[in-house]
Amino acid sequence: MAKQYKMVMTHFSKYLPPGKVTNDDLSKLMDTNDAWITERSGIRERRFVEESVTTSDLGIEAVKNVLAASNLKPSDFDYIIASTLSPDYYFPGIAPIIQHKLGFPTIPAIDIRVQCSAFVYSTQMAEAMIKSGQYKRILLVFSDVQSKMLDLTTKGRNVAVLFGDGAAAVVCEAIECSEKEMPTVQNNVSGVIDTILGSDGIGAELLLTRSPGTATKGFMNSEAMENGDWHPTMEGRSVFKHAVTRMCEVAETLMKRHNITANDLACLVPHQANLRISEMVREKMELPKEKVFNNIHCYGNTTSATIPICINEAIEQGRLKKGDLILTVAFGAGFTWGGSLIRL
Repeated sequence: MAKQYKMVMTHFSKYLPPGKVTNDDLSKLMDTNDAWITERSGIRERRFVEESVTTSDLGIEAVKNVLAASNLKPSDFDYIIASTLSPDYYFPGIAPIIQHKLGFPTIPAIDIRVQCSAFVYSTQMAEAMIKSGQYKRILLVFSDVQSKMLDLTTKGRNVAVLFGDGAAAVVCEAIECSEKEMPTVQNNVSGVIDTILGSDGIGAELLLTRSPGTATKGFMNSEAMENGDWHPTMEGRSVFKHAVTRMCEVAETLMKRHNITANDLACLVPHQANLRISEMVREKMELPKEKVFNNIHCYGNTTSATIPICINEAIEQGRLKKGDLILTVAFGAGFTWGGSLIRL
């Protein structure tokens, strides 16, 4: 009989740069105030990197933390999947840079570009690779530096107040098992139970950074620079509506598919885009507030890193432990979205 493998996420880590930027700090740069930002997003502060710090630098710190926590070394891994929308360079991605700077073997190292949906997409990719038997231990890295892209003026405030910089890393390991030992809701076995992903390019221009790119004449030009096309823009109301719809849809589908209720979940871990979105998903799922983990008030939207940062903090705070059943849901530019049911 052929060997079977399941994937277990054994360790999570995070790294947030030390530079705190409060809502009051932003009010010195644009026409805004703490009450306006907090009411609309739930965010009170976020972290910005220093000018010399790159996205791979943040990712490297998160990886160092997960290596220390797991007692593993670079030679113990055979694949790296990194997720970012803000790489050091237009190309290459950050995965090979992290691989080289930390002395990993010359293993495969790739970037994926699914923005805020990165955790659920990366989870499914890693699980498929491990179940195939090709790889035994995969490193997931999530890192974004939005601060250098933001329009920190009144013109750009609707987007600029939402984002912060941060990184996270996750160790994914292959465990040989029998069919009965594969994770399900009923058997309390650690692993990824189910993942749902989706996309719809109808929303591509509702949340994007327009330039540089091949849609711009010459890839980048003076007109695009003058227009600020290198800053991210968002049609806030439309994105909000789509996010709530898709995140609720994914959560409902996963719960119905596995015949579970709110009582079965230890925690819902939503992407940290806006506290109002998280609250609407929570209410739709009929979950008490104590069963949802949010930290957007501290860090803002750290894009690809929000969900693994949340899981790491929830474990550190004792709100999650081995054996707990969690549901993650995410929505990002593209549009992309997804959710995963995981037994820690």
